[in-house]
Amino acid sequence: MTAVDVGVQTSGRGQCSEDADVLEFSRWKDPIVERVGYDACGDYVELFWLPIIGPTSTWLLRRLAILAVLHPGGFTVDGPDTAQSLGLGPDAGPRSSFAKSLQRLSIFGLIRSDANHYAVRTVVPPLTMKHLARLPEHLQSAHSLWAESDPTTAYSLAFAGVPQPCRTPEGPLCDAEFSASAS
Repeated sequence: MTAVDVGVQTSGRGQCSEDADVLEFSRWKDPIVERVGYDACGDYVELFWLPIIGPTSTWLLRRLAILAVLHPGGFTVDGPDTAQSLGLGPDAGPRSSFAKSLQRLSIFGLIRSDANHYAVRTVVPPLTMKHLARLPEHLQSAHSLWAESDPTTAYSLAFAGVPQPCRTPEGPLCDAEFSASAS
């Protein structure tokens, strides 16, 4: 096996490490999701999946998806090294933040496992209606714009949130407030 990155080694599929801290991965090929889904490292994941799965799971998904593309024959990940490189500390045990992130990715169908092997999506599915309902209202609106093929406006709404009135002395809503504080 050849070292590729921090805590990562390439492997052939079906080879399981005897080291409990080493996890084996391959790319999850799903033709339907790959036709209608979004790049796991793309903006859709940052804007809409991140509020659902959380930041740690998002970073872990992206890390694993990149490795799955770079190593189509499969790869292994050293759990403690990967956890530490994500800012989680070296613990990768069953109750660690790293293990919880893997579990979260599995719960939401972004990775799947059997025995000692994991498959990771490099293309993620669109959010379900159930997940969309969990987003803040401005992100729901941004998602609608995205689905209507208007990602530029969707970015603006997603990143800025709900626009608020300007609080400057020239603003009509602020005249009385600034006049009162000037006297």
